[in-house]
Amino acid sequence: MTKYILLAFSTLIAVACNNTTTSNNNNNATDTTADTSLAAQPAANSALDVQPLSNYFVKNNIKISDSLTFWVIDNQTSFDSLFGVAKTMTNEIVTPDFGTHVVIAATMPATAYNTQIQLLSATNDNDNNAEMHFVAVGAEKQSSTITPVWLGLLPKTGLKTVKLYTGDQLSKAVTPPQ
Repeated sequence: MTKYILLAFSTLIAVACNNTTTSNNNNNATDTTADTSLAAQPAANSALDVQPLSNYFVKNNIKISDSLTFWVIDNQTSFDSLFGVAKTMTNEIVTPDFGTHVVIAATMPATAYNTQIQLLSATNDNDNNAEMHFVAVGAEKQSSTITPVWLGLLPKTGLKTVKLYTGDQLSKAVTPPQ
């Protein structure tokens, strides 16, 4: 079963990489009809202000069954019920401010492969609808299992809808509370 999941994610990555090349070759400063919301660009260059959260883990009592599961979290109680703090002596923990932000979480079932979830692109259209495209990247097999997780802070001011994608497939659309 794990081999099939890894194969599916590898195929998704190959398709996403192929779309990136095509999108970059079609850049034209005078073409205003180009759909840039699907162009896979690093989060640092995105039009949407997303702040990744590090040093959190999915709590052991949370069971994830879908290959890539998304949550939009708008309060501390829900956040604390899903995630624990991975504090060491040298790392800094950023605590979400739910008055001004929502937390976007992407996770998948526990795996023996060193898998990372990555944000490919984060864009915002003129109507303040956000699109976030994610992909899972697997690596070599480990002797233990991990539950891959990606967390990020998204300002909720004026945000109408957040569409969360696995590659180019819409997985979830949510209207965050203001």
